[in-house]
Amino acid sequence: MLVNRIYEIPSCDDVELGIKRESMLEFKLCYDDEKPVKAVVFIVPGLGGDANDSYREHLAQFVADEFNVAVASVNYHCIGNRPQNGATYFLDDLDKIILKKKYSDIDIEIPSKIGIETLPALDAKISRKKANGDLPNDFKLQIPITLQPTKNEYQNFGVMQAQDVINAALFIKANPTFNSITDINELPVILIGSSHGAYINALAAKFAPWLIDGIIDNSSYAKLNWELIGLGKEIDYVKFSEYFTDIYFKNIQIYAFTKTMWTLLNKSSSSYFSQAREDIRNPLNAEHLKIQSLYPKPIYVGYHCAVKDHCAPPEEKAQLYEELRNLGFDATLYMIKDESQLDGKFIKTLTHGLDMSIKMLISKELPPMLSKIAICEKQICKNKTVSYVADDLEYKFFEENGKINLEIKKRN
Repeated sequence: MLVNRIYEIPSCDDVELGIKRESMLEFKLCYDDEKPVKAVVFIVPGLGGDANDSYREHLAQFVADEFNVAVASVNYHCIGNRPQNGATYFLDDLDKIILKKKYSDIDIEIPSKIGIETLPALDAKISRKKANGDLPNDFKLQIPITLQPTKNEYQNFGVMQAQDVINAALFIKANPTFNSITDINELPVILIGSSHGAYINALAAKFAPWLIDGIIDNSSYAKLNWELIGLGKEIDYVKFSEYFTDIYFKNIQIYAFTKTMWTLLNKSSSSYFSQAREDIRNPLNAEHLKIQSLYPKPIYVGYHCAVKDHCAPPEEKAQLYEELRNLGFDATLYMIKDESQLDGKFIKTLTHGLDMSIKMLISKELPPMLSKIAICEKQICKNKTVSYVADDLEYKFFEENGKINLEIKKRN
């Protein structure tokens, strides 16, 4: 019989910014209690539709029942950063500065207090100006706006999220509630995801290379995605927004950014997003990959759009997999190049994410990966510490007390 469990555990604080985490890590685990499981499989959601709870639950039940594995689904840090997942809009200080200038640009009196609640009145005033001929009929006021994620979280981007996946895996292995075909310490851990979820998985393999046995990846970015980190408004809020929409107002187009504690405006600030912060978040980093290759090597299988991926440059993805193969990893990348490779069921479009059926991806790639892992002797790594030099900082990840921990040292 299928069993569904929900856990809440302490995970990690934000070591980079020295912020103590307020929220617990929640994850779900699904397995058949009448069958010994072959592996722990994480299906890590990205942004948008695949983070839907109902979809994730049905997918987990299918995979657990079909392939005799335990399936984990992690509500990692800042997962609730879209309106459909519970995030709410607000104006931060920079939003307000920009909006005040916009009021002046179109000669509308600036209210004494600016906030989300003042936008409907602004929209109405723009309509009146259009009616009077003071503004073109096709005019749209473009403004930035900020998303407040659920649980009062913020966009750390990648590091804490990967730690959450690792900590969930360590908790499951330390507290098994299912029967395993092998010793629980040798039970394989396989990570599956699309887009941002697959990116998180790549970082999890980087931060705990002794733990992860396989990665099935659809359309992850090989380097940090500047459009999603929340900092884009400090550069160009139109060019680097996470998304834009005009569905809320007739005359106002909003450019959305997730709340972040990082900044690019003040290099002397402890919150400055320096080169080191970027380097540690890049799966494609040649020196870091060399270090990762010294540990047990997971199997990588990836799919990617070769022509129109606005979010994850295919050239970088191809380079990542080439680097992995050169370092001795079993790494296979399927580049989808033209419409002849679209079947309308598994792979549907030549865009980011390929409009792929994750259920079909798992059905196609999980069985051969399980078979490959089964015939290879599990490498037990005693050194559960890995360090990466990132510009002027050294990031040290280590397993201790059942968790993945992080220490950061300034280099001389």
